[in-house]
Amino acid sequence: MSCWIRLGIEPTTDETLIRSAYRARLPAHHPETDPEGFQALRMAYESALRLAREEEAEAGDEIDAAQANVVRAPQAFLDLCALLDDPARRFNHTAWQAFVRTLDELSLEVLDDLNWGLYHRLSGAGPLSYRCANLLAQRMAWDQQLLDLAFDDAQAVEGFLQRIKTPDPFDTDLMSAWSEPAQTESLWYARSLDFIFTQRPLHEFAEFASRHTCLPLPNDAAYLKRLLVQFTQAGMGAPTFLQCCAEQHDAAPDNVDWLYLLACQYSLLGHDDQAFPYWIRLWSEHRHPAAESRLLELCAKRQPTFLPLLIQAFDRLEDCAVWPDDLDAECQVYGSPSQRPETLTRWLGVGRLKLDALARSFVDWRMAGDELPLLALLIGENHDSRLLRLYRHAWALHRGDSALLQQIVDEPLPVDALECLVLTGLKYQARQHLHWLAKAPVAQAMSAFTDSQTLSPQLPPALSEGALHKVCRLWLQRLRPYSDTALARIADAFELSAVKDGNDLSELDLMLQLSRRATGLPPIGLGAAIWDWHAQTVFLLALLEQPERWLQLIDAQCLERLPFNPAHPLSRLQPLLRRLLREQGNGAGLLGWLQGDDPVHGLLVQQLFSVEQALDSARLPANTLLYTCVESDRAACGDDLLGLLIFWGVLYHDPGLSAEQHRALLQSIEAVSCEDDWFEGFRDGLIKGEPVWPPRKVLTDFGVDKLLAYEALDALKSLIRYGAAGVPKTRVLRQLQQAKDDVQNSVGLRLALCALLSWSERLLLANSDVQPVPAKAFWRLGSRLGRKAFIAQVLGCVVVTPIAGLITGTAIGGMVIFLLGILLLFAAVLRRLHDMGRGIPTLLIFLGLSPFLPFLPLVLFGFPGDKLPNRYGVPPDSGADMLSGGLQAALRQLNG
Repeated sequence: MSCWIRLGIEPTTDETLIRSAYRARLPAHHPETDPEGFQALRMAYESALRLAREEEAEAGDEIDAAQANVVRAPQAFLDLCALLDDPARRFNHTAWQAFVRTLDELSLEVLDDLNWGLYHRLSGAGPLSYRCANLLAQRMAWDQQLLDLAFDDAQAVEGFLQRIKTPDPFDTDLMSAWSEPAQTESLWYARSLDFIFTQRPLHEFAEFASRHTCLPLPNDAAYLKRLLVQFTQAGMGAPTFLQCCAEQHDAAPDNVDWLYLLACQYSLLGHDDQAFPYWIRLWSEHRHPAAESRLLELCAKRQPTFLPLLIQAFDRLEDCAVWPDDLDAECQVYGSPSQRPETLTRWLGVGRLKLDALARSFVDWRMAGDELPLLALLIGENHDSRLLRLYRHAWALHRGDSALLQQIVDEPLPVDALECLVLTGLKYQARQHLHWLAKAPVAQAMSAFTDSQTLSPQLPPALSEGALHKVCRLWLQRLRPYSDTALARIADAFELSAVKDGNDLSELDLMLQLSRRATGLPPIGLGAAIWDWHAQTVFLLALLEQPERWLQLIDAQCLERLPFNPAHPLSRLQPLLRRLLREQGNGAGLLGWLQGDDPVHGLLVQQLFSVEQALDSARLPANTLLYTCVESDRAACGDDLLGLLIFWGVLYHDPGLSAEQHRALLQSIEAVSCEDDWFEGFRDGLIKGEPVWPPRKVLTDFGVDKLLAYEALDALKSLIRYGAAGVPKTRVLRQLQQAKDDVQNSVGLRLALCALLSWSERLLLANSDVQPVPAKAFWRLGSRLGRKAFIAQVLGCVVVTPIAGLITGTAIGGMVIFLLGILLLFAAVLRRLHDMGRGIPTLLIFLGLSPFLPFLPLVLFGFPGDKLPNRYGVPPDSGADMLSGGLQAALRQLNG
């Protein structure tokens, strides 16, 4: 095909026209997409120029010069082709520099003719060293000639120039001795890795790099390190990489990059034990941003119990060295204890893991603010004492004052790497908190406000609202003893019962109530006494705030391990709680054990005021407590008219209640109205202390067992009329107790029975002796005599009296001995009747029937005595006080 046909023009000697035609056809034959078409177009262009110049015969010298130029221009082009075709020089920077220097020998006209020919040959040459190609591009200044090209051509050239500005993946001079396929494949592979790494997701890079291939790589240290970084960031580990990292780290131990890569490779290969110390070093020495997350991952996998501690240890805020004196300055909040947003996110993430009780309770506290489960474990016992101590330190960062924080700072570092890492972080935060407590103007202002000796110090206005007010509430959340005056000031300045942004000050409200009862917290002390004080204080405050839940959370031995401090308010409850947990294994029914006149007991009673708590109490609560429970929980009784009336009647006649309570009870009884005929007489008799039996039909309508109702009313009448002598017999008490425990009975009736039993218990305890009266004390006619001792005395009287009478030898002596025997016999009968809960009336019956039934006293051999104390004393055969656990416990034992 003719060169003119290829260019699409008529034969001409106009070189400008030839060049324009060539440029117009050039975009259609790109060297990369159509190399054959480009080569043919290029040859047509060069042939047309040659023909045009040969036909010019105007001047011989000019023709000679033109021919000389035509000869030299193709030589430069051929030199470039030879350079590109020679594997030893194609990627050699020095060879390219030499070629570019040869271009300096050409004239500008020749260079202009060669300009785009060199470009097209270079751009279509395949894989290149961009560093070498850039030498030619800069020499030819192609970037400055873009405006001379068509738009599409200019875009193509600009794209090529931008591409060759990209650095080579490695030093291409190192490939000079390689074969051409090895050169091109290795360079393509390296550039492909770089492209996928920078432009595509990492999983695509890992997928591409994981495909099996066998290619040489140049011994370029910078490239190999970059390649190692790419593979590591893509999550690909290999023993070869690990060995390389280890060698480089040994050569430069302080190089943080090789330290990081070595730690990553150990982790990627599953060698967590070897990786762990390197991650710790990266965090401790360099604060490497990836070390935190990797350490948390390793901790979650290897020792999840330490994970919450590690999260807390990493919660480092920027320290603040100096604060301005102006409390209105916004920077006053700098350095105050708080949590980083990353820490809050980590709490949320760790909340999904399965952790043991101690770690789980700490996470729940930090996430939701529920502190009680954690406190129960902190003051308890753990099989790992080191772990327990670290969690106590972590809790103290948020709730401890200076003394407890200083203990963290003074704690010696352990040998274990993880424990050391955790404690180091806690120490750092403790020092920050101590610095803030001692130097921050907000903390100093709060200390001055609470410790001031003036009558009415005022809280600075800047601390009364906004962010600083929240910081003040955080300061108050730290456990510390306050004087009575300080607590009153705090109560005036802060809402203690309100919860603002999680800053609950309810503990201070409890301290204030204790203070008003003249029962404050003692000083903290020194050394081991610091934690003991905090353990006792949190136990007391948790018990006063949520008693039922707290007693369920603590273990049975918690109180036994807790030190006893007579100066601490907890000492008023500690022996009672120890006994309660020791005897029944739990704290249920605590209300019945409390004494309302004790200040600490009284404060606890306020939290236990409920009808359910009173009925479920292991001991019978005092009637004063029953009255308060019903008044505080009136809805629990429902519409049980009859049961409430009997209950109010029992309390109304109980002398243990105050006159004011009696008036209130009388008003409650009189306020009840009913149109039935039986009601007025029943209510009046109840008020006068002479309760009458309601009709059976009424009891049936109310669903009350008539015998039970009659027994209860008779017991009430007996207590009102005779006091201690009117305490019901054991049989009746057992029936009342059984009915009181029967949940089928109405709440009001169960309360009435509880009140009767409580009244009886008080009277029995007041009249019972500490020790039973000896059987031989026959002169103590008001005492009790057991069945065995009674049999022995009766047989003794029957056998000894006749013999002694005969021994006297006289009628008078015999009569005296006989009368003494009769008196001893009747004394034994009376004391035996007392043991059975009976008295003089029954004895008179025996006396009346004795002439006709002389062996009647022998009937008493077969009847057992009361197993409980009665108005005549404790059982004679008991070795211990039967009511040590209370009347209710004894009756339940008898009822089985």
